[in-house]
Amino acid sequence: MRILVTGGKGMVGNYINNIVSNQYKNHTFIFLSRSDCDLINREAVIQYFNKKDIDYIIHLAASVGGLYKNMDNNIKIFSDNIKINENVLEACHLNNIRRGIFCLSSCVYPANPSKFPMDETMIHESPPHPSNEGYSYAKRMLEMQTRQYNKKYGYEFICVTPVNLYGKYDNFNLRDGHFIPMIMHRFYKELSYRHYNPGGNFEAFGTGTPLRQFLYAGDFAEIILQLLFNYNGSERNIICCDNNEWTIKDIVYKLADVMKIPREEVKWLTEMSDGCMRKTVTNKKLKYIFNDFNFTNIDEGLEITYNWFKENYEITRK
Repeated sequence: MRILVTGGKGMVGNYINNIVSNQYKNHTFIFLSRSDCDLINREAVIQYFNKKDIDYIIHLAASVGGLYKNMDNNIKIFSDNIKINENVLEACHLNNIRRGIFCLSSCVYPANPSKFPMDETMIHESPPHPSNEGYSYAKRMLEMQTRQYNKKYGYEFICVTPVNLYGKYDNFNLRDGHFIPMIMHRFYKELSYRHYNPGGNFEAFGTGTPLRQFLYAGDFAEIILQLLFNYNGSERNIICCDNNEWTIKDIVYKLADVMKIPREEVKWLTEMSDGCMRKTVTNKKLKYIFNDFNFTNIDEGLEITYNWFKENYEITRK
């Protein structure tokens, strides 16, 4: 069996690579990076797929960033992701790739839903938060597209929707990264400046009051592989999260503890945007499928991530 992993050099792709290096040795995994094929280019995608004799696909690749990158680039992010997803799905169809995992995001869900927690049936209920509507609408269209391919051709394309992912191999960019890696990097730089600027602040953006759910990327990689190889049910849209929900302030203080930063030294820049205040989703369907899945505790996950970041600082994406 030959499995193509788009976005194979990203955070989740690296975790999948780690797992399959020790397991799934009877299968061949192809980890596709941007340098291998530009997924925005239709002709390049079709040619690449035609040459690879692929059986299954794990589609992780996307044009995405943190809150502030999304706010500044909604047009381009929408356009790029629509092209990526259309090209990948067309190439799958032309090459008779009948089963795969397609990654969405919990930000696709409504900003003002009819209820909390939201479930898989609510993905198109009402508009997403305007801060990242380019990315959100593109991912909503991916769900619609895979559903139509499944309906018309009998494919087994499964959409998985993770909550906020974090872990090793993340993008730690100080402007465009997601919340946890970005603030981890910011605090790390401030710690390194302490010898020269003892009066500096550890800055966190917003009020800290929004609620968020987090998922360790290694757990998500395990779920993806379990669904791809071992799941034979009929569900085609599955939210992936554990049972916990935290305020942004909770996570910042947990990270400060891991990094040995006194909590009182964290300064909140409340004039900065909070983004969506709440986007709570349910894991009821996932728990029914994997009722004994063991999620990584947030404190353990943050410590693993920070230790890896320190040890690999020079080669991290930043």
